[in-house]
Amino acid sequence: MLGKFIKTAQAAVIIAALITCCQVSAAKSPDPELLAEGKRLYLGAGSCVACHMADGKGQIGSIPPLAGSEWLKDNDRSIAISLRGLAGPIKVNGKRYYSAMPPQLMFDDTKLAAILTYVNHAWGNDHGVIQPKQVADARAKLPIDVYTPEKILKAFPFKGKSEAKRNGTYKLDFDDTLTEVTEPVVYRTFMPGASPAAFAVALPGNHYYCWDAGECRLRYVWTKGGFIRGNKVHWSSNGKPVAEFNGVPYYRAKSSLLKPEHYQHLAEVERDVPFYDTSEASDFPITIAGIDSPPSYLGYRLVDHYPLFRYRLGDHEIHETIRVTEAKNGITRSFTISPPVAMTLQLTPNETAQLTSTTGTITPNGTLQLSAEQSASFSVTITDITPPSPTTSTGGVK
Repeated sequence: MLGKFIKTAQAAVIIAALITCCQVSAAKSPDPELLAEGKRLYLGAGSCVACHMADGKGQIGSIPPLAGSEWLKDNDRSIAISLRGLAGPIKVNGKRYYSAMPPQLMFDDTKLAAILTYVNHAWGNDHGVIQPKQVADARAKLPIDVYTPEKILKAFPFKGKSEAKRNGTYKLDFDDTLTEVTEPVVYRTFMPGASPAAFAVALPGNHYYCWDAGECRLRYVWTKGGFIRGNKVHWSSNGKPVAEFNGVPYYRAKSSLLKPEHYQHLAEVERDVPFYDTSEASDFPITIAGIDSPPSYLGYRLVDHYPLFRYRLGDHEIHETIRVTEAKNGITRSFTISPPVAMTLQLTPNETAQLTSTTGTITPNGTLQLSAEQSASFSVTITDITPPSPTTSTGGVK
């Protein structure tokens, strides 16, 4: 009789444990609609996909992965990095990455919780559900400054010694205020005159450009004065300060929403509203007959260390790679369009740059019309024709 009682009691304990386990699992299992919304936001133009890619694998040497990242095991740490950003060379799962992450200020508490929950359950991750209240509480309590790897790990340390050893910081192998570029350098940062989803890229031969992932367009190119200042101020959590650089662009793509008198304001910092062209612009530089919808950003990947930007216009996927010219006197933008289609590319002629194309003819007003056959693969070269100057102008984009 006693044995029967013990077995019954043991069974009850096992059943209770299973019920508790199921309750915990249920608490950790996100609603499918929540995951779908998080995925939609993650893949949105200018969102997380711009750097971490659709597969969550990031970019080798530049952007750390989210898939399988040990940094995601602490939800409080993930929330803190998302809200305040992370600047400084970082080790993730034993590998080195140098690009910084700006604060994700475009998302409210509910949206950011949905994105983080999706990331926590995508690509084999299993790190629980994040509630909007957790994000709201962190937003109110966290220090304002951008985190460095040292500070974030002091606030949210790894619990295991092996994980702590594989994750942390390291000393950069180069000065991040670059004046002599020997290999491409890619920063995801706030740039003057661009949406918050901007890239600053340094090319061998000391040509630099700003590419706007939020708008899927090249913004400007410069060469004199060096690359952007690689300090953490331009990853400020309020998103107002922008990266600073010396010199004046020799090419600047203009938009209907940016008039000539506006350019003097592009490098201003601490504005109540960041000054940049928005997706309301109706003059996307690539036009295809019958397509009125704006472009959608698909992410980028590194090819021979150069970023290849991917975006879609209607049913057509466009790839764009930018390299320095062989003579190192400008840049060459190489495009492929799939499926090929008759299209028009609107460039911006000015007195400081010469524009040429491998196919078709660029008109005096900067219009390049291509047939479907021509659009499959073509290149446009922008050559700096500004005279050399013994002195370098300072300041931002003017």
